[in-house]
Amino acid sequence: MGWLRCRSGIALQRHRFSVQKAATIRSPCVVFMEIYLLVLLQVSSCIISIVEGLPFPAPNLDNCLEFETCCTPILSIAKPTAPIKFKFQTYLPRRIRPAAHLVDDAYIAKYQRAVERMKALPDTDGRSFTNQWKLHCLYCDNHLYFENETHPYPLEIHKSWLFYPWHRLFVYFHERILARLIDDDTFALPFWNWDNQSPELPQGNVVPKVYAEKRSLYADCINTTSSLYDETRNPCALLPEGMVSFQNPESCPARANASEVRASNAHATFVQVVGVGVTPLLFHGGPYRLGDEGGGGSGAMEVVPHGTVHHWVNQKKMVSYRDSAADPIFFAHHANMDRLWEVWKTLPGGIRKDVSDPDYLNTEFTFYDENGGLVTVSVAQALQLDLLRYKYQEVANPWLANGAAPGNFNSEWKMCNSEINSRSQIAALIANTKPLQDPVNFTMGPLTFKVERNPNCSPEYGEEMLEVIAEVDNREPFAITAYAFHPEAWIGESFGCGEYLGNMGSAPHRGMSPTLRQGEFVMRIGIRRQLELIGMEHEASLVVTLTGSAENLKSILITGARVIYSKE
Repeated sequence: MGWLRCRSGIALQRHRFSVQKAATIRSPCVVFMEIYLLVLLQVSSCIISIVEGLPFPAPNLDNCLEFETCCTPILSIAKPTAPIKFKFQTYLPRRIRPAAHLVDDAYIAKYQRAVERMKALPDTDGRSFTNQWKLHCLYCDNHLYFENETHPYPLEIHKSWLFYPWHRLFVYFHERILARLIDDDTFALPFWNWDNQSPELPQGNVVPKVYAEKRSLYADCINTTSSLYDETRNPCALLPEGMVSFQNPESCPARANASEVRASNAHATFVQVVGVGVTPLLFHGGPYRLGDEGGGGSGAMEVVPHGTVHHWVNQKKMVSYRDSAADPIFFAHHANMDRLWEVWKTLPGGIRKDVSDPDYLNTEFTFYDENGGLVTVSVAQALQLDLLRYKYQEVANPWLANGAAPGNFNSEWKMCNSEINSRSQIAALIANTKPLQDPVNFTMGPLTFKVERNPNCSPEYGEEMLEVIAEVDNREPFAITAYAFHPEAWIGESFGCGEYLGNMGSAPHRGMSPTLRQGEFVMRIGIRRQLELIGMEHEASLVVTLTGSAENLKSILITGARVIYSKE
């Protein structure tokens, strides 16, 4: 966000306008642009100059709130007390992160040894396993604050565009510490390939052996129990045949409906990555700058599948922002999220590129490096994988292969509305559905309404999005799922339905900003791709049905909905 800043320190926020531009007489394309009012003023001796907005500076880890015992140690005098600037180590060998379900016992033994050594480090060492998970708590459960009147709120990593780059760097430094502890610069963390729904053995969408193996596989181990094993995982996650379910993370899918669960998982991944996240902000999350309250907008994958995988594997630790990184599988989970970020940028259609806003690129974080010292690193540096010296093992993405081309609808992704079998039935459904005219208290749903759209809107206006605006109580958890042309959708309707448009939501946590209570929640999801796949892209109206989670949806007031077009 741009600012007008006076030399005396007075800051004036730029003016923002919404602009509507008509593409055709029949139905306008509502396009959102930000216009900066550049004002040249002279006020006594104060000269107004245009500067970029306010990126977050590297936080001081000593500015930590203590109420969840997440503060990391103040380093001993033997270590530099002031963080150093991160420099790329281009001399390192290029590391290849392997798929966790494909690694052999020799790799497992090496990885076990590295984590066991990390767990043996004293808590006065920032590299210790305890301090690694505390660092996640520090950043992600809002224990860091700035001694700056501009930003009176704790730092929030989730539900914004900081989600991907921060976790990338967190995993990166964790990996480099492990490599140093075993004196092997070729060591790379594995990624948990849970998006791969293939039934072929070994399967990707179960807890892989590297984390499921209870025994230490090397001779001189300190503990006979694997350092990668966590007995607090959910019962289903401890079973060899336990299969990840994005839809029902508390369930343990039976063998009888395994194919249905795989299809639902695959379709949810396809929709969230290919359909929902068609622009940088839709994929990464909403802008977040110094002075903003956090938690304004999740990216396309943060709730589903990212959040549901957390829930499925370990409800005791990984559902908690405090303890999430205390289970070693956390790092493989986020390595896969990081890999999918790279996959997303290679897909056709949409505006699939990294955020280029200077406030994003110039934001900095503080981590412990492999030497145990503090280092500051920018988001811009996080975007340069070649210089970070790692890449991912090439694996198939079966969820992408089916339905990648317009009209190539995967037969396993069933249409769930059996009441629509003809054009006349579609026309009747549209005619009988009312637009959302007044605010509606949203319970569990379904809530059905229609919005107008322009099926002929030129791509030059941006990507087509459904925007739903709601008033929510941020102290309560909620989830909203959207379906197209499916008024009979219910709270448990399958993500495998062809009508599934996407899912967004929020989870409160202990350290969140105390003032972030009742507020506006804006849900934006790309819709053109899904409409093409189900043959509805030519309709001038979109019938939307919203369903929600069963938890306290009385706190949600739907205040508006429309179709917009944007490149952001």
